[in-house]
Amino acid sequence: MTKTPYIFIRWFWIYILWWINWVVHVLFLEKIISALEIWNLDSFNLLIWIYITYFVIFEILFWVNSKKWWTLIYNTFFKNIQWKYLDKFIQIDNNDFESKWVGKTVAVVNKWMVTWAQLISSLLHNWWPIIVSFLFTIYMIGSFSTIFAVIFILLYMLFHIVSIVLNTRILRYRRKRIEYANMHTKNLVKILMSKFEILQSNKLKQETIILHKYQDKEIEYNNKMAYYMSGFYRIPSGSMTILLIITFIFLWKWYFLDTVTLSEIVWLTWALILMQRSIIFSVDYYKIFTKDFTDVENFWDFFDNAPQIQWYETWEDFSHKKGKINIEKLNFWYIENKNIFTDFSLEISWEKVLALVGDSGSWKSTLAKMIAGYMRPNTWEIVVDNQKLSEVSLKSYYKDIWYLTQDPSVFDGSILENLTYALDEKVDEIKLKDIIIQAKCEFIYDLPNGLETQIWERWVKLSGGQKQRLAIAKIFLKNPKIIILDEPTSALDSFSEEQITKAMKNLFQDRTVIVIAHRLQTVKHADRILVLEDGKIVEDGNHDELVEKEWKYAKMLELQSGF
Repeated sequence: MTKTPYIFIRWFWIYILWWINWVVHVLFLEKIISALEIWNLDSFNLLIWIYITYFVIFEILFWVNSKKWWTLIYNTFFKNIQWKYLDKFIQIDNNDFESKWVGKTVAVVNKWMVTWAQLISSLLHNWWPIIVSFLFTIYMIGSFSTIFAVIFILLYMLFHIVSIVLNTRILRYRRKRIEYANMHTKNLVKILMSKFEILQSNKLKQETIILHKYQDKEIEYNNKMAYYMSGFYRIPSGSMTILLIITFIFLWKWYFLDTVTLSEIVWLTWALILMQRSIIFSVDYYKIFTKDFTDVENFWDFFDNAPQIQWYETWEDFSHKKGKINIEKLNFWYIENKNIFTDFSLEISWEKVLALVGDSGSWKSTLAKMIAGYMRPNTWEIVVDNQKLSEVSLKSYYKDIWYLTQDPSVFDGSILENLTYALDEKVDEIKLKDIIIQAKCEFIYDLPNGLETQIWERWVKLSGGQKQRLAIAKIFLKNPKIIILDEPTSALDSFSEEQITKAMKNLFQDRTVIVIAHRLQTVKHADRILVLEDGKIVEDGNHDELVEKEWKYAKMLELQSGF
């Protein structure tokens, strides 16, 4: 990771070099005109050659520096931001993340980090020129008249204060405009994503009216912004124009009185024009900066209010043995005083298959996430091998545990890259081939490039059954001691389910397995089946025992075919 201070120094050098070049042009112009005034041809020719030499040296120097450094600036800032905040993002407390933060994920990754890096980069890009030109102009004016220089500074401060006041008003209306613009976008997406339903219900007119309502609000606040925006731009520009006119009047008066020379008038005029250009540029940048800074504030607010996992790396390493998983008097809630689990107790035997079944809303997945260490109970503990999860490093606990959902997590890459993602070392080719057979993934060899086949984001080149079998192969490769499978066959056809069931039978040997399922075909061979209802265990036993009871589990069987 590139050090930011070093990048700052390089950036400083490039832009100081760039803007000093403008100053040098003005000084050369003054010297050349001075030589013309006194008809000194030798001095004129010498200055021209010096100017040409300077120009060539500068262009080469600037080209070499900008070519080598310029493109690194934004990327360096962005990498530093990513390095710091993606680490924080990964360690956001999952209890809060599950209930509050999921909807903000895309904005954080795709927008706010980019905006912040751009603002840092552009801040240096835009303010160094202003500082250089301001100091140069003050020096030039002060060499003629100290009072005139003080007046210039006061005027400069005045129209910047006015600009800040006007921009404060603009920001107030801009926030409202953004609010309605977001609503407009949300409803537009709703129309685009719900085409078929809108067509069936004949609701296009109604949806369009809502869309136009938000658009009208955008226009209303745009008009309010325009009222202040005009003054925001014209006051600084107009003030500088007035200052230029006053300067011209005094300079030419002094010229006729033989107080200043023509060359001095030229270079001071150019200095003021350069300053005017910089000020107008700075005012425009200030508007853009304050507009985009809202995203940076959202970015900071996100991480300031997102609590971090406190025990990810801070405690002693977890030691996996062959003990039990114990839960005793556990309480958990997403909303305070609305418990999901109340005094919930459970003992899970080692190297056995435990199935969690029940209707939607029985909180099976929430329980599994707490056992996996992904979420924590509000009171009491999850105890694995006589070790409280709140007192061990979750980073070490995760080494021997795997949580598989019905939508496996993947990235854009080859099948081999996805299969070996969790491994720290290269996998043996013979071992990999054996695991592919155990996971029923032989279809890999029928793909165009075998293991090197690119599957794209979200596995779009694979069927649902192929996705899950590859996910099971990943578990084989990692070889964890505890496996949690959350609805592994819920979205599969009968043939795919059969293949997954065979693969899982191989996977379950000598491991502690927790399976969540609606489709009971997946879990009928489990050593123990728990039926959950509203966060409570209402039935406990194996498949045959629960069928004999003819209660909740038996009724679920009746509603499902294949038994």
